[in-house]
Amino acid sequence: MERTPDPASEPLDAVLPNFEELVEPTTTTTERRIKKAEKKERMGLNALHVTPLFVLRRDISAKFPMEMHEHIIAQLGHDRHALSACSLVSTYWSASSRYHLFQTASMIHVHRDNFQQFCELLATQRLNIYIGRLRLETHVIDDRFDGGATFQFNHDLHRFAGLPSLKYLRLEGHHDDLFPEFFAALGQNFQSVTDLELISMFFDSLEQFLEVVESLPLLCRLLVDGSTRDEGTQTSPTYSQQKKLVDVVAICDTMPEVLAWLPFQSNIRRLAISISRWDRDAQTPLLSNVFRMLGPQLEHLILHDTDTSHPLDLSATTALHTLEIIGIECLRATTQSDLEWVPALLSQLCSPVLRRLALVVHLEDHRGVDLLDWLRIAESLARVNSLAQVPPTQELRAAGGAVGETVSIFATIV
Repeated sequence: MERTPDPASEPLDAVLPNFEELVEPTTTTTERRIKKAEKKERMGLNALHVTPLFVLRRDISAKFPMEMHEHIIAQLGHDRHALSACSLVSTYWSASSRYHLFQTASMIHVHRDNFQQFCELLATQRLNIYIGRLRLETHVIDDRFDGGATFQFNHDLHRFAGLPSLKYLRLEGHHDDLFPEFFAALGQNFQSVTDLELISMFFDSLEQFLEVVESLPLLCRLLVDGSTRDEGTQTSPTYSQQKKLVDVVAICDTMPEVLAWLPFQSNIRRLAISISRWDRDAQTPLLSNVFRMLGPQLEHLILHDTDTSHPLDLSATTALHTLEIIGIECLRATTQSDLEWVPALLSQLCSPVLRRLALVVHLEDHRGVDLLDWLRIAESLARVNSLAQVPPTQELRAAGGAVGETVSIFATIV
């Protein structure tokens, strides 16, 4: 049975100067590698400490089936240091160790200072088939500094070729115009990507965003936090359905056009969404339309920064397993009438399979939580049969407490 990964652990950024320690391990070069690793450690270059404790003799390793080696290594999960060491034990352990190390335990972070070195690594063709997670910090790469290597996002992206196992791609902070060369390289080099994150990306139009998404046929998860420059454009683009897209995180503060695209993605099952506080008069109807179109198949929903004056319609979300509402403002100046939208929103819940509800509350002090009408909230939750029954007369105190076994009410001091 495979080890369950620690939910608190995240893939760490891999340090490029240490990658050569993971290339072509053999038993005959172990002593030389150890001396080289010790020298790099003294120079402050070897942060991984990937020196193996011992090396298996070739005849011993060959006695065990390859499936046994792979099963043992798979139990290491996200243990980056152990996987690095295992990759040096023998050639029999090398491939499986590299696979887990670069697919789940490490994220390669490419920026201005190591871009040229990463391209040289790609040219060796030794680790390309294992690399599964790539982060391009483009706002650092595109800037030109004296004495530093430079990477022009549009013209140099074609150099990231030969990565057949790449599943996760993060493009972070690109402020320049996107050229046709960028879209050509994206479509040619990243066809295997299933998980895409666009952080602080600037698009000339929604059509450019759609071109990025539609160039990745295997895309299953999308995080978009960007903006478009043509906010006044009235043209309506043609929307196509991403058949494999099931998980979307959309921060629509500066890119509300995404709200018009979401209803066409009928395979979405998990949705986390945030809209701008300042444009809710226009964005809330669009968001309600998203729930109306996608509601029957949504299984997990996270709402961020909902408020009292712009109520949402959740009546169509009949298949929800989990619902999380983040950003409930229970500040000292708030009155109880300002929070009536919370029980009103919960009263719309009609999913027969709802198992978990989380309310994340922002407080100045613990007295703010008393502003919520807990009696009415309890009555709303009591009628949802799939949740633990909440007695209507029970007062719910939310300083990190819980209701029954399945409904959690969280309070966060900010």
